[in-house]
Amino acid sequence: MNRVLRKRLPRFFIRNFGSYFGMALFIVLLVCFCVAYMVSYRSTLASYNNMVDANRLENGEFTLFMKADYDELCDELKSDIKIEEQFYTDIEFETKKSKKDDDKDDDDDDEDDEDEDETVTLRLFRPRKDINREIVFEGSLPEAEDEIALDKLFAEANDIQLNDRIRINGKRMWVTGIIGLPDYVVSLKNTGDLLADRNTFGVAVVNADYMDKIDEKDLVWNYSYWYRNVYEDDELNERNKTLIEDLSEDHIISSFCPIEDNTRVNGVTSKVETNLQSSMYFIILGMIIVAFLFAIVSIHTFEEECSFVGVLIATGFRKISILIHYITIPFVVTLISSAAGFALGTTVLYEIPAKSIYEYDNLPELEFTIEPKVYVLGLAVPILAVVIINLIVFCSKLNLTPLKLIRKDIRKESKDGKAHSLKFLDFISRFRLRTVLRNKGKYISLVFGVFLSGWLIMFGLGMNSSFDVYIDTLPDSAVSDYQYVLKTPLPDDSVLDKYVERDTISSYETEYSGRMLGVNVLGICEDSDYFSEIDTDRLNRRSVIISDVMAEKLGLKIGDRITLDNKLTLHSWDVKIVDIVDFKLGVYAFTKQDILNDFLEKEEGYYNTLFSDEEIEDIDDMYISNTITRDKVADSAEQMKELMASLIVILVIVGVVCYVIVMYLLTKIVIDKNALNISLLKVFGYRNPEVNKLYLSQAEIIIVVSIILCLPLQYKLMCKMWPSMLSSMSGFFYFKVSVPVIASIIAIGVITCLITNMMHMKHVRKIAMTEALKNRE
Repeated sequence: MNRVLRKRLPRFFIRNFGSYFGMALFIVLLVCFCVAYMVSYRSTLASYNNMVDANRLENGEFTLFMKADYDELCDELKSDIKIEEQFYTDIEFETKKSKKDDDKDDDDDDEDDEDEDETVTLRLFRPRKDINREIVFEGSLPEAEDEIALDKLFAEANDIQLNDRIRINGKRMWVTGIIGLPDYVVSLKNTGDLLADRNTFGVAVVNADYMDKIDEKDLVWNYSYWYRNVYEDDELNERNKTLIEDLSEDHIISSFCPIEDNTRVNGVTSKVETNLQSSMYFIILGMIIVAFLFAIVSIHTFEEECSFVGVLIATGFRKISILIHYITIPFVVTLISSAAGFALGTTVLYEIPAKSIYEYDNLPELEFTIEPKVYVLGLAVPILAVVIINLIVFCSKLNLTPLKLIRKDIRKESKDGKAHSLKFLDFISRFRLRTVLRNKGKYISLVFGVFLSGWLIMFGLGMNSSFDVYIDTLPDSAVSDYQYVLKTPLPDDSVLDKYVERDTISSYETEYSGRMLGVNVLGICEDSDYFSEIDTDRLNRRSVIISDVMAEKLGLKIGDRITLDNKLTLHSWDVKIVDIVDFKLGVYAFTKQDILNDFLEKEEGYYNTLFSDEEIEDIDDMYISNTITRDKVADSAEQMKELMASLIVILVIVGVVCYVIVMYLLTKIVIDKNALNISLLKVFGYRNPEVNKLYLSQAEIIIVVSIILCLPLQYKLMCKMWPSMLSSMSGFFYFKVSVPVIASIIAIGVITCLITNMMHMKHVRKIAMTEALKNRE
């Protein structure tokens, strides 16, 4: 008996090929992209973690105003801390790409390459010993004074290759190595910089003899430290506090930066975690759509086959055999589709998402890594979804008696058998409306499918639009054209004009989603011109005003209390939020300058940040820690958008495919259900265009209306999801959908609807008049 059912499977599959092909295509795309993103980002994290161990990434670094005796410094600190001197100097040089040619005269080289000169800044280190050991991609570390090893991305940006010659301080040096430094994964000149520009700044390693000849006044006394023992976060913070206390006893600390606050390194993990968070939302949404489509197809299959099922049960077939028969094809289709998608994601596409990160971050070679949950999400979940949904649908229906199944009496009849009075409408409108009412379940499913598909497209296009709005508005949000963050107040501030405002800024942190989030606390001077809209008169030692970005990200409101901790001064500050102001530049808290100076244990009149609408040219670079301009702010936002570009494109593609499949499947189900009626209409002389007008036009209207009406719901849902998607980012920006994006979402839906309708017109033409002559109950 089972052999009879098995022979029927090929014919059943061919008859429903369109539905199963659409399902298979969607599953392949969903699994492929989900697996590709998860494998890509996990592999990136694996490469980063391998670098942390293999190259012994520091636990932090600090800079002293004066050079310390190394042996005395080690004796002053705890035995579980290893210290390494990693002094550096910044030099400007002209990049001149020339081939290694001993027969060429230097003067001739100067003339030939004169037009290619470009002044850039290069930070020189001596070779590392135990901490932050170099990653060697090509060549080797320098051994002679005229040799140098360059950062990989810097070399690529400046078109410098292995064995090329560059000029440093008038001296030609051979490029013997292409490397990466673990503490400069992102080549930020200062940790507070918003953007890494490989064309104008890079890092390099030179021979120790070369560094010994550099004048000490040009060196920065930077030290890296590494704990021999592994500590949990809370204990690690305590160790860092103890380290600061020990250092402060005998030395003046210029800067102290634990690794978790080092934007040159931790930016990698935050970017990957943000992309993973977005990918997980995409995966969950995709699985919901898959489950929804399976349910629709399974219900339609049973409604078509219920008479056949009734006959099978009446002739002695066991229900378990019938159940296996109807689950077999969906199971096989899902298994093959999932396997195909998994294979594509793990062999071809997984490198694409990582490419956007590797173009900006100098990491070791991508280390292919697959976690067990990737197999679960990529293979097990789709298969379980199809099996469970089919079991639920068929088991509930197989309990009906064979007679009811044969008669197709599988629905509960309405108690009120009267038809709705629609005399106020013309015939065509009444016919269309009655068709919709008879198939209301299918059309409700169609609306839900349109909502989910449109949500995916809004996810992608809205993310792109949000970045565009953020990029456009961020420069205008800057209170001044220039902001200078200083290492120390200027010894002679007479070089500053009266229009320059002197404020104090310090880095604090607060707990957020189980981790510590950095908060910039700005102490505003009296009679501030740049922050005149912030009412500092209402502030005291126990209150702050916060930016709207901070409020949105942390879910804070006026009257809430938060705790701010300063790692450098060990100051813990419990404050009440008295106001929220419009300030888009980041997570900021505002207080009075004298209050912040007091907490930082600084003298009256201390300042470390300058705001100006004009560039200040008379400040020595040795006093400047970071310079922020409107252009830098905009460029940093543009860079964030580039990192998310691949996910944005994929979301839109999958959304469009989902639109096509949902619209095609559900409208096809309605046509198949009304095949007899369509055949009768043809017998009575109705032509194909008239049949299309009666059975397809209402679907077009419902789809278009649904697309428009679902937009507000999709937008509200995205706004609710958005903060959690950006939880791993240090900053925040709002989810915004522009008018062109809304128009694009509507246009994509309408065009997709027209395409699927054209496909169904062909299907309607194939319905023969002989259908009406068959014996039907």
